[in-house]
Amino acid sequence: MTTTPVWREIGADPGGPTIALAVDYAATGRPEAAFGDLADGLGAGTALWETVQPPLGAEADFDAADYVDRWLSAVPDRPVGAVLGFCAGGAFAGELAARLAEDTGRAPALLLFDPESPTTLTLYYQYRKVVESLSGVLGAERAAAAAADGDRALAGADGVERLGTELVRIFTGAAEVACAAAGLDEEYAEELTGTYRSFVRYLVAAAQIDRDERWAGAVVFSSATPTSGLNPLDPAARAALVDRELRFDVAHADLLRTPEVAAAVDEVLAGKGAR
Repeated sequence: MTTTPVWREIGADPGGPTIALAVDYAATGRPEAAFGDLADGLGAGTALWETVQPPLGAEADFDAADYVDRWLSAVPDRPVGAVLGFCAGGAFAGELAARLAEDTGRAPALLLFDPESPTTLTLYYQYRKVVESLSGVLGAERAAAAAADGDRALAGADGVERLGTELVRIFTGAAEVACAAAGLDEEYAEELTGTYRSFVRYLVAAAQIDRDERWAGAVVFSSATPTSGLNPLDPAARAALVDRELRFDVAHADLLRTPEVAAAVDEVLAGKGAR
C-alpha cells in the first residue's frame, strides 16, 4: 500500500540547523504562485517543507484540529524555525505555530502571505472562480446556471459550514452532468468533484481558527489586491491584528513569485534567528 506523504520538500536543502514549514492548498494549474515559486527565490539558508493534502475523501469530516494534528504527526525530524502560510493557509499556519510552541517550548517565527480567515464570501468567490475556470467543460448554459445557483446559495447562507455543503452539492451536480454530456469518464468526474470538495473542507476548517489569537506575533507580506489578505481591513484593525506588515505593489497571484518578497523573507528569517 502506498502511503500518502504529509509534507513535501520544496527547493534545495542547505542542511542548516532549522527548517521552515509552509501551509497552502497547492493545486496543479492554479493561477496564483505557490511556495515552490518562493523557494526558488530564497537564499541558501532556508529548507522549506510544504503541506500535502490528505487523499481525496479522507478529509470529509476534518475540522481544523484534524488538519493540524495530521501535520504535527509527521513534522520532519529537525527544529522548526518558521511557519509560513498563504491565503487561508495563514489561519492554519498560526495554529500550527502555536501548537509547535506548546510541544517544543520554542516558538517559530510566523510569516503570513495575504492571510485570510475564510468567510461565506471567500467560499462564494472561490466557487465562482472554479465554475468560470471549468466553463469549457460545463458549457455556457450550465456555467451560467451554476453561477446563478451559487448566487442564491450565498444570499441564503447560514454560516461557512452550511454554505460550503450547499456549494459542493451544486457543483457536484453540475459537474457530473457536464462530464457525462461531454463523454468524460466517471473517474475524471470523481476527481474533479472530489478536489473541489476537498478544497471547500480546507476552507471551512480554516474558518474555525481564531485569527485574533493566532496572528498576534506574525509578520505579514501583503499584496496590492484590494480584496486579498488584510487589505479589506482598515489600518487600525490591520495594525492590531499582527506584529508587522510589509506591503508590496504586486497582485495577489504574483506575491509568492516576486523577488522583492523573497528578499524580504530572507531578511525576516535571518533577523528572527529562524535559520
